[in-house]
Amino acid sequence: MLIKRIKAKNFKTYLNLDLDISVEDDKPIILIGGVNGGGKTTFFEAIYGALYGLNIKTAKTFRELLNAGAVKQTDEKIELELHFSGRVLNEEQEYILSRTYILNTANKPVEAVKLNMNGTIFNYGTATPASQRAEQEAQVNKIIKANLPQELSRYFLFDAMEAGNLLKEDQLNRVIKENIENVMGFNKYMQLAASSENLYQVKTAQRLEIENEKKEYLELVESKNKLKEILINLNNNLGQSLNYSVQNKELYDNLKSGLNEETTINSKITQTRLGIENTLKKEDDFRSDLNKFLKEIELNVFIPKVQEALKHEVQLILKVKEEVLNNNTTNLPIEQIEVISSSIIKYLEENQLTSKPVSKENLVNYIVNSTANVKNTDVYAFLEHSDVKALESLLNMKTVNSFPILEQQKNELNSAIQQLPAQNTFIEQMKAQVTGRDYSILKAYEENEAKIKSYETEIAEKEAEVKKIEGRIHQFDIQISQEPDPKYDTLGKLKGFFEDVANQLLIVKKQQIESKMKQDLNIILAAYKDVIDRVELSENLSNLTFKIFHKSGNEIYLNHLNTASKQIVIQVLLKSLHQFGDYDPPVMIDTVMGVLSEESRAAVLEHYFPQLAHQTILLSSDSEIRKGAEFEKIEPFISKTYTLQRDREKQLTEIIPGYFGVDINV
Repeated sequence: MLIKRIKAKNFKTYLNLDLDISVEDDKPIILIGGVNGGGKTTFFEAIYGALYGLNIKTAKTFRELLNAGAVKQTDEKIELELHFSGRVLNEEQEYILSRTYILNTANKPVEAVKLNMNGTIFNYGTATPASQRAEQEAQVNKIIKANLPQELSRYFLFDAMEAGNLLKEDQLNRVIKENIENVMGFNKYMQLAASSENLYQVKTAQRLEIENEKKEYLELVESKNKLKEILINLNNNLGQSLNYSVQNKELYDNLKSGLNEETTINSKITQTRLGIENTLKKEDDFRSDLNKFLKEIELNVFIPKVQEALKHEVQLILKVKEEVLNNNTTNLPIEQIEVISSSIIKYLEENQLTSKPVSKENLVNYIVNSTANVKNTDVYAFLEHSDVKALESLLNMKTVNSFPILEQQKNELNSAIQQLPAQNTFIEQMKAQVTGRDYSILKAYEENEAKIKSYETEIAEKEAEVKKIEGRIHQFDIQISQEPDPKYDTLGKLKGFFEDVANQLLIVKKQQIESKMKQDLNIILAAYKDVIDRVELSENLSNLTFKIFHKSGNEIYLNHLNTASKQIVIQVLLKSLHQFGDYDPPVMIDTVMGVLSEESRAAVLEHYFPQLAHQTILLSSDSEIRKGAEFEKIEPFISKTYTLQRDREKQLTEIIPGYFGVDINV
């Protein structure tokens, strides 16, 4: 496959792109320069979209992809067109593939596809009747798949910055298995083996004479075939899930990290909001306390002053009252005085202490009068008992002047209130950091990983069931094989023959890949230059593994490599797969240098890009492939150079010849 021209109208930054990217036989490189944001990635997307279509499901997506200069024009449409050549059934064909996208009257996006193959036209679109569309679409997809299947495109059209991510965890083993089976062309032999087995089983059933045996055999074969169909579907589902996992691993990791960061941010937001709420509650409490203080101001301010002023006088009153109470005898009843008086008179007479009789009446009157004369004078006699108790309560009344406390609260509250605008601004700033992130992929990715485990478990179970059934079928095969039949015997050997061919092909290509990767890694992998002893791919087709060994004998673990080294390893692998695979598509690389060191950059320029493919399109900034010595290293292998220029005023990208002002020597 060779891409000759790409056209794009109204697609993102390209208002009208028309670029010749054909190459000469001995100059496989097209070098396209552009600053970050200049349109390199969009150029990449234009070629990919022309081949496989744009995923436009909504009017919103359509308008996001529509060039700003085409918005509100009479003819709002996105057009992509790719001119390429390729061999189909050993015959070179010329193709023009175009895709057009518009919004219909219902504001729904519709697609129209046209493929011209040497004058033969295939045409279909969203509005094409279903039966006609299915036939035309199948033809177009068959042609595209013959040149570069979409499921393999990411190994030939890729971002070097992201390439190293394929080495994360078990992603590489997934990638290798998929590529070995598809890119290397083993599947066709495995399909032949399966077809041979099916034919052999049909012949076996025909040779069984006993009906019960024939019925049992056919039931076993049917059960096996159903299980294999289930296995095919399971493996297809597993493949799709693995593809999704590989493609979205980096995004998942980034979002996962972002989610953790967002959790911290949300915690800060919550704490700040609680602080604001606490300040506002304190303000309400202060107002309530202030109102209470104002209502009780007499009690809280006036009473303490009265207490202080009257303290001495009240204490004096209480003291006098107490003394009066203690010194005054209580007046006895007259009857009691008379009884006492009688006792006194009797005592005097019995003891002859008086010369004449004492009058009881006179004695009683004397006692009464004498008692009245010795009573203390009460200067506060005008105060009732209740008045004295009130004065005592006044003196003992407990009051607190809360004014100083309220004043302190007011000052603290004013300071806190002044911080509220800054706190609200902080919240908005924190919210802005997490706005627009779609974390739905986290759940989708984790659900997909669970599906992978489920598929793998179910596949293992079904494969065990198939082996069990095959054991029972084999008993019939032994029985039938006892009767000589050369054709039947030959048919029985075909399955094993094709499996052996596939395995032998695997061994040969595996050795070729191992040898080529070892050679390239010793040159390009700066961290292990000239010390790689061997590269090993496992011989098991269904469970491929990938290992690198140092000359000292130890394994160089892929997960221990830095990002730059991982990028080199995966790029070397993809180069080998391209060289020894059944497909021969162009290679297009965005962010060509990724995170490579100076030493690695030089090796990639000299030994990687020139030998990578018959057509290599490099999308580079001037800080990746730098003018001067780096440009000169690959100049002999360059067919064309272009520079993408972004016009920010017009919101479009224009293309000029040359690489940042440097032309190649013709």
